[in-house]
Amino acid sequence: MSYAYLDNTGILHLHPLEREAQKHGKYVETNLEYDDSGFPIIGDEGVVYYPNEGTAYIKGNKAKGQSIAVPNVLKQLADKLK
Repeated sequence: MSYAYLDNTGILHLHPLEREAQKHGKYVETNLEYDDSGFPIIGDEGVVYYPNEGTAYIKGNKAKGQSIAVPNVLKQLADKLK
């Protein structure tokens, strides 16, 4: 189990501790796994998701990563945080 929240720049993160997620305002519980940077893992890759932009990337962020179609599970999770 982990807790999802949007950071101050609008990027989706996951954290194992509820009290840490609370520090960022609204948060929701999820069963998604996360990588060492706190990004949700979809398939075998950490995904950097920008819900406000509707974009997602693997192997890095929007500056250096590979753009992918936004997984529906991340869209649904971010909708709960709005």
